[in-house]
Amino acid sequence: MFKSLLRRTLHRPLRDKRGGIMIEFGIAMPLLILLMLGGVELGRYVLLHQKLDRTAMTVADLVARVNTVDVADLNTIFSAVDLVMTPFTMGSKGVVVISSVVDQSGVPHVAWQRKGGGTLNLTSDVGNQGGNATLSDSSLVDPTDGIVVGETYYDYSPWFISLLPSARLHHIAIYRPRGADKVTCSDC
Repeated sequence: MFKSLLRRTLHRPLRDKRGGIMIEFGIAMPLLILLMLGGVELGRYVLLHQKLDRTAMTVADLVARVNTVDVADLNTIFSAVDLVMTPFTMGSKGVVVISSVVDQSGVPHVAWQRKGGGTLNLTSDVGNQGGNATLSDSSLVDPTDGIVVGETYYDYSPWFISLLPSARLHHIAIYRPRGADKVTCSDC
């Protein structure tokens, strides 16, 4: 009798099917949350790349439309960066660099350069003002024309999970000046 009571008591939990779905839910829920957060992070990463590319193109295009700029004009253009970057902000994580590159005796040369739109401290991949320019193709600058190069830099770090590693993102846009051979800066 004692044996049969003990056997029924021990086998009852094994025969009870109530709550089985809770076990499956408990196993699947962390995976579903991970997939959701990963999708949000991936979407944020793709949107950030699009915004950085659009910002580089917008700044370079605005400068390439004029013959001469000054620091006040460039600061006005840089003030529009956060509008283009919305919902992201540059702040201390990013910066926009605008450069005018001209041909100097067959060598691309950075005529002038300004940074703005953010406070990230770095050196442009194109080069420094007054120095030789480093371009992927030096034939972009011909002896009679200059180019305007817009660069965006952003230190990306994931929000939720490290699906994508932290990295410095860089986008570049190159435009030829429309109104003259080159864009000059009066007080750069």
